[in-house]
Amino acid sequence: MKIRCLIVDDEPLARAVLRDHIRKIDFLELAGECRNALEATSEILKGGIDLVFLDINMPVMSGIELAKQIKEMPTLIFTTAYSEHALEGFELDAVDYLVKPITFNRFVRAVNKAVKWLSRNDNSLKEMEEAKESVAQADESFAYFKVENKMVRLMLADIIAAESQGHYVKIYTAKENHLVYQSISQLEERLPSGIFIRCHRSFIINIRHIRAMTYHHIETDILKVPIGRSYKASVQHIIAK
Repeated sequence: MKIRCLIVDDEPLARAVLRDHIRKIDFLELAGECRNALEATSEILKGGIDLVFLDINMPVMSGIELAKQIKEMPTLIFTTAYSEHALEGFELDAVDYLVKPITFNRFVRAVNKAVKWLSRNDNSLKEMEEAKESVAQADESFAYFKVENKMVRLMLADIIAAESQGHYVKIYTAKENHLVYQSISQLEERLPSGIFIRCHRSFIINIRHIRAMTYHHIETDILKVPIGRSYKASVQHIIAK
């Protein structure tokens, strides 16, 4: 049995991210996509939806308002670009709350919560809990980043390094650079730890792009990255593996 999912979001790129994430998990099935709360109301009332990924900030009717008006709401995961709505979302019995841009690893954790919630009343779903560990280990080959007013998809293998620049992070690739609105620590949490390492308070490096290394610097094909004093031991330990 598969969990039938409905995506509700007025942004095409946001729907595309969730669509890609859903397709990576065998026991999820995309039942439909809606651009607004009115379309979603019709789809939900038809029945057959197990899990709804519901955007909060939509025109005409918000996701919060939609969740309040439907008495028998399917299992719900809120999505939004703004974290201040989290408390109200959980008060509506949402199993999780995803802040955009939504990484696959964070998406998996939310789905795992939904599976646990659904399996309480459906024995046929309990076997899915056994599959959660393998899903959690799924390889994330790309991620979406907010660059100016759009979401840009970058292949993780193409990211050479990232540099903190105030409230932004500059992501370096061989072809072009991208200025992303998030902190270096937030970016570090999103990137696979086995491939990307923090080598300085202001830098993250992809170890697969390291061409040479001294005691003070890491060299790639396009830039030289400093190694912070407090990071030297951990960098050398990881590189030596």
